[in-house]
Amino acid sequence: MFKKTMVIVFAVLLSLSFLAGTVFATGQQGGPKGPMTPAAQIQAPSGKTLLSLPVDQVSPKTLRIAAIMVQNNPFGVAVLQGQNFAKQILADRNCIVDPLSVPDFDAQKWTSVIDNCIASGYNAICAFGVSDALQPVIKRAADAGILVYLFNSQLSEPRNHVAFYGQGGVDGGRQCGEALAKLMNNSGKYAIITGDFAAIGHEQRRTGAREVLDKIPGIKLVGEVMNNDKAEEAYNHAANFITANPDLKGIYVTAGGPSGAAKAVEDAGMKGKIFVVCHDVLAESAPYVGSGTISACLDQDPFNQGYQCVVDAFNQLMTGKKPPAETYYKGVMATPQTVKQLFPELF
Repeated sequence: MFKKTMVIVFAVLLSLSFLAGTVFATGQQGGPKGPMTPAAQIQAPSGKTLLSLPVDQVSPKTLRIAAIMVQNNPFGVAVLQGQNFAKQILADRNCIVDPLSVPDFDAQKWTSVIDNCIASGYNAICAFGVSDALQPVIKRAADAGILVYLFNSQLSEPRNHVAFYGQGGVDGGRQCGEALAKLMNNSGKYAIITGDFAAIGHEQRRTGAREVLDKIPGIKLVGEVMNNDKAEEAYNHAANFITANPDLKGIYVTAGGPSGAAKAVEDAGMKGKIFVVCHDVLAESAPYVGSGTISACLDQDPFNQGYQCVVDAFNQLMTGKKPPAETYYKGVMATPQTVKQLFPELF
C-alpha cells in the first residue's frame, strides 16, 4: 500500500514539474478564461464541501496567487486537489493560481520559495505554516504589499499573515491521545511516529497527545521517532517498535505515513492487538481504517486547507474585506464503524 502511495506522489511531482526554490511558470496567460460561472452554480467535487465561495466579480487586472505545499506525502496531494480546484474556478475571474511545491518541511527551502514569490510580484501567497522560522520572510512579503494566508499550522505572535486555516494542532493531538488511551484501556506501551520534530504542527500534535497520555499512570511511552512524512519510514519504525516491544499496544502517527505503520502491524500479525491512531482519512489510509487496522483517524479537511485560503485571498483582493483571522476545522474522528459512511467517496 505504501509503495503505491509513493508512486502517486511521484506522479504528482512530475506533473508539477517544479524544482524546490523555483517559482513555477504555469504558461497560463492573463485574462479571464471563458464566461464567469456564478458562485451559486459551482459544484464541489464528490465528497467535498466548499467552505468559501468566490465573489461574482472579474478582476480588471490579472491577479496572481501562489499556493505552496509539500508534495512528499498523500496529505500534500489532498491539499493540492483543493488548490487546483480553486485554480479552476478562479480562472474565469481573471485570477491565476500557481500551486508550488517544496520537497520537505525545511524552513530554509520554504523561505527561498516565498522570497521568489515576492520577487515575482504575486498578489497573495497561501502557504503551510511550517515553522516560526518563516516569520521574517512573511514580514518581507507583507511589507511588499503581498497578502499572506497560512494553513494547517498556526505560527506564534507577532503575526504578519492575514489569516489562518486548519485544525488546532494541540487540540488534534489531545483528541488522538484520548482515543488511544480509550482503545488501550488506560494501560500498556505505545510509541509515537511524528513527521518532523522541527515542524510546528507536528510538534503541537505530539505534545497535545502527551498532555493526555503522560497523565495516565498505566500507559508507558517506549519511543518517539521521525519519519519525514514517508510511509516506508513509518513502516520501518513501526516494525522496529513491534520487534523491540512484543507487548506494544498502541502507535500514534502525528502526520504523514500512517499507512506504512498500519501495514507493519498487519505484517507482524498484530491487527487487533496494536491500536493505530492517526490523522487524515485519505485514499491510502481509508482502507486500513475500514479494515480495522487503523482504529481511529482524525480528519482535518486537507481539501479546504488548500482551497479555502486561496478563495478568501481572491475575495479580499477584489473587495478589500478580510476573512476571519482564524478559521478552525473541528475535524471528524473516523473509526472502522463510521469511515465508509463519513467518506463514501474513498470506498
